[in-house]
Amino acid sequence: MPLYRVSLNGVPRWYYLRTRFPFPSHIALQQPETTRYMEAVGSSRFFLEPRSNTLFKLIADKFTAHRQPLNWWLRDILEKRLLGGFDALKEWRSNRLISRAGLKTVACRGVGLALNPLNPLGSLLAMEYLTSGESGETYFLRLDEAARLAFIRRLCDDAAVLIHHGYCHRDFHYGNVWVDAKGDIVWIDTHVKRLPRHCERRRQAIDAMLSPSKLKGDRYRRFAHGYLHERLGQPA
Repeated sequence: MPLYRVSLNGVPRWYYLRTRFPFPSHIALQQPETTRYMEAVGSSRFFLEPRSNTLFKLIADKFTAHRQPLNWWLRDILEKRLLGGFDALKEWRSNRLISRAGLKTVACRGVGLALNPLNPLGSLLAMEYLTSGESGETYFLRLDEAARLAFIRRLCDDAAVLIHHGYCHRDFHYGNVWVDAKGDIVWIDTHVKRLPRHCERRRQAIDAMLSPSKLKGDRYRRFAHGYLHERLGQPA
């Protein structure tokens, strides 16, 4: 993968970047207010490359060399960097899986890995910056009750398609989708995991995907549970 100089608000860092998008070798990123809002509701850092309208999601290492040296070496360096299991690559692959299942996803433009092992922002994902539409959570919260249930049905329809392809979403909630100007659902956080083949374990994994806290209450979780299992042809 070619080496790119990525400046974060003027501070340069180096990343190996896999991309077919025509980025310059020196990518200057900024943090407008919209990206700071994304950081307030998530655990990653977000920056914008305004010339190409590209959003960069930088994912921090879980451990630090000073406080947890063994875990840092085994998990963040050996497993993620040296063995290629870094988070941005997993999300990039998940994005492709969801797209192949026929669902809408945000367009990915590149995936990268930090050159310096002491760089705490160990990997990055570059994607199209969506400007028209709104977050699925914002959209859900302004709906009336009937429209909320209809929106949950649409999300579960997407989940059922993914499940039929052998996967479920690792973090199934409204904020991980975008509702575009046409009203279509676009998946913007695309972490998925393969479902177990054993029927009971598979069912448990699907049920675990539906969380009361993530779906804004147990009544919405129960509704999603019943509807999704009905869609899957299973008893609720």
